[in-house]
Amino acid sequence: MQKLVVLTGSGISAESGIRTFRDAGGLWEQYPVMEVASIEGWEKNPQRVLQFYNERRKQAAGALPNEGHLGLASLEKWFDVRIITQNIDNLHEKAGSSHVLHLHGEINKARSSKDPSLIYEIGEKPIQWGDTCEKGSQLRPHIVWFGEAVPEMENAIRLVTAADIFVIIGTSLNVYPAAGLLHYVREGISVYLIDPADVTISAHYKAVHFKTKASDGVRELTRALIPQK
Repeated sequence: MQKLVVLTGSGISAESGIRTFRDAGGLWEQYPVMEVASIEGWEKNPQRVLQFYNERRKQAAGALPNEGHLGLASLEKWFDVRIITQNIDNLHEKAGSSHVLHLHGEINKARSSKDPSLIYEIGEKPIQWGDTCEKGSQLRPHIVWFGEAVPEMENAIRLVTAADIFVIIGTSLNVYPAAGLLHYVREGISVYLIDPADVTISAHYKAVHFKTKASDGVRELTRALIPQK
């Protein structure tokens, strides 16, 4: 069975009502990024950071997967599908995808602010100032902030280097190190890009660009990958 590796960004969740960060009207226009998504912001005003992610968690809890998420899950009937997502929501899991790697963390988890190995499932519950881990340190969102290492990066690289087909959905390829995953695609494999915007990608990869939203693009991808009767 061919390995189909998919890198997803905020564009796929936008159709489910999850606000994006970088686009016009995105969250970074309302919240200065370094104040709510950096270790410096956490140290300066942890209560504000907790409030920001509590709002994101509540929003994500009420969101439903769209046809893009569902279409990727259905591709498991024909391919060994591995999803690498930059998103912190769990919409891929809700859609039924079996193998999802979260590069930037997960909104429905909390972790110790002192011991990164202490991670807790919290679902849609808010994290309050004063909530602590078993060792007594304040809980923080299980999110990779700007300036922090990306612990799952090596696992993501291993997935990409083993891919027979590589698909990019709803990401600008401007956020590193995630954008650098493209460099690990093996020579000659099929590359597909799904995004309504003009995403810069080297001609070297000969990527097929479905210039449309994620749900429509995944339908086109399915038609391209699976022979029609």
